[in-house]
Amino acid sequence: MLTTLVLSICLGFAAQIVDPAQENPLAVSEEMRQFLNANIDRKADSLQQLNTLVRLVFQQNALNFSYVSETRTASETFGKRGGNCVSFTFLFLAMARELGLDARYREVDIVPIWSKMGNMVSMSGHANALVYIAGQSYVVDLFPRLNPLQVGGRIVSDQRAVAHFLSNRAVEHLAQGRTPTAIQYFQKALECDPTASFVWANMGVAQSTAGNQIEAEGAYLRAIKENPGEMVAMSNLASLYERLGREHEAQAYATKVKKFKLRNPYYHFSLGLQAYDSGEYRASLEHLKTALKLKPAEHNFYLAMAKAYVKLGEMDKASANLKQALKTAPDEASKTRYSEKLSYLASMQSRS
Repeated sequence: MLTTLVLSICLGFAAQIVDPAQENPLAVSEEMRQFLNANIDRKADSLQQLNTLVRLVFQQNALNFSYVSETRTASETFGKRGGNCVSFTFLFLAMARELGLDARYREVDIVPIWSKMGNMVSMSGHANALVYIAGQSYVVDLFPRLNPLQVGGRIVSDQRAVAHFLSNRAVEHLAQGRTPTAIQYFQKALECDPTASFVWANMGVAQSTAGNQIEAEGAYLRAIKENPGEMVAMSNLASLYERLGREHEAQAYATKVKKFKLRNPYYHFSLGLQAYDSGEYRASLEHLKTALKLKPAEHNFYLAMAKAYVKLGEMDKASANLKQALKTAPDEASKTRYSEKLSYLASMQSRS
C-alpha cells in the first residue's frame, strides 16, 4: 500500500541541508530593504504601497517572480526570484511587513491535489497572504492579482505558518532520502506548533521510513487526536497496521477513511473531474450530483456540471447549471465570469 504525505503548500525536491533552527523564513535581507526603498514611496498611503508591491513582485523589469517547485525562505526567494506557493507567501509577508503593512499568513481551502512520489503519494494544499488596510482585507496570491477577501481560508499565527514551512522542507529532505534530517525538521515544526496535525502525520511517514514503527504509530495517533478528521493519518495508520499484521485495527481505520471520503463533497468533485478528463461525461455527472447533494451551494460544482453537459450536447441543462453557478457565486468577479459564459452559450444556441 502507498503511504501519503501532507504537503502544506506545494512540493519541491531541492532542499539543502541546513540546521532548521537557523532558518527564519520571514527574515528580511539588506538587498530586500534596498529594493523596497528604491521602488516604493513610503509617503504613499497603504493601499497604494500594497498595489505597487504586488506589481513589483510580478513585473518583468522588477522582481519577476516565477514558480519553481522548491520551498525557500523570503530572502532566498527574493535572491532567486522564484519559489513555490509557500515561498511566495513568506516573501510577500516579509516585504509587506517591512513597509509597515498588517500582513498575515492564510491557509486556503482548495480541492486537494494528489501526486505520486516514489512509493509515496503527496497531497498538496495552498496558502496566500492577506493584508488588512482601513478595515478592508486584501488577498495576495501567487497569481498576479489583488482582490478583496470574499471566500475560503483562515488566518493563522506565524508559528503555524513556520510549521508549514519547516514541514515542507522536511518533506523535501524525505523525498531525497535524508530521513534523519527530515525528522529533525518535523521536530522543529512541532516545536513551533504542536497542534499541527499535518506535521504529526508527516512525522509518522518519516518514522516509518526510518523503521521506527512504534514512533510512527504514535505520531499518526497524535495527528488524529489533534484533528479527528485527519484522513491522511488515518489512511497511513491503516497501512501501518496492515504491514504489522494487525488486521482488525487496519480494517477499522480503512473503514473510517472510506466513510470520511464518502461524506466529503470535494472527494466526489475530484472523482467527477477525473471522469471528465477521461472523457466519461455521464460518470462525471453522477459524481458531481453526489457532491451537490452534500454541498448544494458550491458554484464550482455547477460549473463542472455545465461543462459536462456541453460535452454531451445538452445545452439547456448546461445553461441551467450555469445559472445556478451564477446564483451561488461568492463574488462579483465570479458572477461576471458566469454571466459571460451564459451569454456565450446563448449565442451558440441561437446559431445552431
